[in-house]
Amino acid sequence: MLVTQISFFVLAVASTLSAIGVITFKNAVHSALSLILTLLFLALFYLQLGAMFIAVVQILIYAGAIMVLFLFVVTMLATDPLDGEPRDRMPWQRVAAGILGVVLVGSLSYLLFTGTALSTPEHASGGSFSQMVAQQGNIEAFGLALFHGFSFPFEVTSLLIVVAILGALVFGRKA
Repeated sequence: MLVTQISFFVLAVASTLSAIGVITFKNAVHSALSLILTLLFLALFYLQLGAMFIAVVQILIYAGAIMVLFLFVVTMLATDPLDGEPRDRMPWQRVAAGILGVVLVGSLSYLLFTGTALSTPEHASGGSFSQMVAQQGNIEAFGLALFHGFSFPFEVTSLLIVVAILGALVFGRKA
């Protein structure tokens, strides 16, 4: 009981400080990063309450997807205070991006050509979704359907969203 109370108070102080950082930082990127930290602390509160599904959804949707989109927009619209500064301050990023791109294409190609991503699992192919809900419950059936039966379309959709965001950044940047 004491460990739970101590961790609650530590999380409360940390989340309050990061929430104050959201409104006090002058830089919009630092403010958005502080908001991501606040959302992650909120997910830790959910974990303390035993709500694993809500904590994972909190991290995936809010801290992962929405805040990354927000950071892309903020960095795209932010003005550069120093125009005389060189644009490529970290040239190693191009090499790392190329390597990660090759790994992504290779892993997606492997999943596509071996048929692993398109196959249905044994426990999901035996019955309908309503039978799975009756046997396992709503959350378990939803998780199995999403991450086992529809994992490949889920990953392709996320990849297409990232490519669309990067395309919008390339088309929207200044010449």
